[in-house]
Amino acid sequence: MQLFSWACSGRFTPPVSSSYGLAPTALAYKNVLPSDMKQNRKEDCVKYEECRPQQLDRIIEECPFAIIPWGAHEWHSLHAAVGLDTLKAYHMALDLCAEIGGVVLPPVYCGYQTMKPWRDFRHTLEFTRETVYYLLLQHLEQLYDEGFRVILVLMGHYGGKHVENIQEVVKRFCDCHARARAVAWQDYLPASWVDVKGGDHAGVNETSLLMHYRPDLVDLSQLPAEGELPMEVYGIGGEDPRKASPEHGRYLAELFVAQAAPKIREMLAEVLEIRAAAKGQL
Repeated sequence: MQLFSWACSGRFTPPVSSSYGLAPTALAYKNVLPSDMKQNRKEDCVKYEECRPQQLDRIIEECPFAIIPWGAHEWHSLHAAVGLDTLKAYHMALDLCAEIGGVVLPPVYCGYQTMKPWRDFRHTLEFTRETVYYLLLQHLEQLYDEGFRVILVLMGHYGGKHVENIQEVVKRFCDCHARARAVAWQDYLPASWVDVKGGDHAGVNETSLLMHYRPDLVDLSQLPAEGELPMEVYGIGGEDPRKASPEHGRYLAELFVAQAAPKIREMLAEVLEIRAAAKGQL
């Protein structure tokens, strides 16, 4: 088995830009999911690296869904851990898989267009577009080779060029694999479907999510008690993080699952119908 489906797209050319959005879903949702797909059975693992072969075989047969949490090591002001992007995406992914089934891959810390080239904020690891492109393409192709047919790249890092690059890879993958469904979503995107704004940078939303999942990694006392927080000094984008709370983080986390789960179930229904048809079961 070759590592990539090069015949689909030819020689690699680094992408320039993309406005690619969600992968299309051509079939209407049908109730073809197994009854136990709504949630992993207690003996099933959600974390890919903790699964035994028999568990993965059952998940791929019943619920061939995988999430790749994708973020960065990046400055998130003085009050939050540098892994905030990836940590929140990872925990949100675990919540979603606990609701639907499937597996979560270990989080990928590989960010492009971070705070480092913008303002030279320290403690930030900046990778090239090509590095991100190839690394994601290999993840997608390898998951497809293992039998996963619905893949979500959940982005906790929102750099515009980074997001375009990730979505370009997903588009290429979808163009090559008609029997699969793959999407790349910023972790705040599902909330926006009901007009809730969730994305920021070390602001009230990201800080609240980290307070919900990992309160030990947030220390608001490191920020001034009052006054302005200039972006060029503190690296904060969005509403004041001093207003953050774990309760707001929990609200955003639960809203993500509530909005994302039906979309994923729809895609799962499609790929299972396609697989059943290929086996002559319909």
